[in-house]
Amino acid sequence: MLRLIAFGILAAAAATIAVALLRPPASRAQQAAEYCRPPLKFAAGACVAQCPAGYEDTGRTCVFRNMSR
Repeated sequence: MLRLIAFGILAAAAATIAVALLRPPASRAQQAAEYCRPPLKFAAGACVAQCPAGYEDTGRTCVFRNMSR
């Protein structure tokens, strides 16, 4: 019985993780933008005042751009 409960918990956790990973990138970016309070922007997992070098300012988020072009 205990194994069945443990399996159920693991299955629920795996399903939750799968749903989070399968969300469209746009919704993840929107969620990240809502994470930082204005006037801060979201870049590379942190809230920053200005986009760092190599990042393009898209408003509330900073998007990494390849600088080798």
